[in-house]
Amino acid sequence: MKTVKLQGVLVSIDGIGVLIRGPAGSGKSLAALNLLRQGHHLVADDLVEIFPDPSGEALVGRSVEEHFRIEVRGLGLFIAEVLFPHGTRPSTRIDFVVDLDGYDPARDLGRTSPETGKLRVMDIDLLTVRVPVASGMDPALLVDVLARAFKQNGTV
Repeated sequence: MKTVKLQGVLVSIDGIGVLIRGPAGSGKSLAALNLLRQGHHLVADDLVEIFPDPSGEALVGRSVEEHFRIEVRGLGLFIAEVLFPHGTRPSTRIDFVVDLDGYDPARDLGRTSPETGKLRVMDIDLLTVRVPVASGMDPALLVDVLARAFKQNGTV
């Protein structure tokens, strides 16, 4: 089976698979930790192995590691199953991608709808959503809201 690997964090929020990307220190793993605290699931932290589902129409992601490790900046690496015994999943369909980005007042002030695009992976287009994050904002809350909107509407 052909696979590709992408940097990011993959979570499952009420059955919706979200690949969170962003530069180092953007809050990807912190968002995953906050989502785990809310009862959602971690699939992969840092590197996600992606492959087509059996239909060939969607993509599935999983961890490249046997144990679900999660990095907490400044504190180290932790085994997610130890911190959250029911908080991991071996794989999930990837429904959309969140790109965490720094908030830019010139670009983001007054925005009333998300900035979306497409990421082509293995001949399949994934919806991408740019999420501008300002200091003090909780990226997990923003990702959770997008996943809930996607679950309700099939889009963000």
